[in-house]
Amino acid sequence: MKEKKTATNPFYTIMHPFDCSYDIRFKEKGNTGITIVILLFFFLTSIFQRQNTGYIFNDNKLSDLNVFLQFISVALPFVLFVISNWVVAILMNGTGRFRDIWIYTAYCCIPFILGNIVSVLLSNVLIREEPFGGYVQVFGAAWSLVILFIGLMIMHEYGFTQNLFSCVCTIFVMFILLFLIMLVGNLATDLYGFVMTVVKEITFRMS
Repeated sequence: MKEKKTATNPFYTIMHPFDCSYDIRFKEKGNTGITIVILLFFFLTSIFQRQNTGYIFNDNKLSDLNVFLQFISVALPFVLFVISNWVVAILMNGTGRFRDIWIYTAYCCIPFILGNIVSVLLSNVLIREEPFGGYVQVFGAAWSLVILFIGLMIMHEYGFTQNLFSCVCTIFVMFILLFLIMLVGNLATDLYGFVMTVVKEITFRMS
């Protein structure tokens, strides 16, 4: 009898990465809707961190906030990682699917998000000689990376060394994709500038 699909609690991932990754991959659990909520909260948290970190620790100019760039800084690395890890998994016979990698990676962002929130709150009550907030942020990021590494190992059915190599290849592919995006963007910008110049020249000649 096929097990009913249910959404794995994303907070369950924090303490049980082995079980959560296994459930998402092999028991069809997980919910893409929840991942959208997590990523939206990640984006809002990044704005909260930029604008509300204590002035002693905050080097950002608050009036220069660009919401679009802030969104790209959150969404682009996430999407690039998921795509890159999926591509590497295909090449290295990993068993994880795009859906599984997307869901589990989003779940793994939770410790990082919580660490950032606590860090911002502490930055408003601590002095520069007490950088405990920074330690909390680093701890949250490290926790996210550890459970992500463990989960991908289970999901793709890799050994430790193979999974480590897969992660290195994933980062390499991310840089390649980023380079291609920048290259296409530059070409598109140049093409747009050329077309507009031609249009202006034709308009000038006809006037």
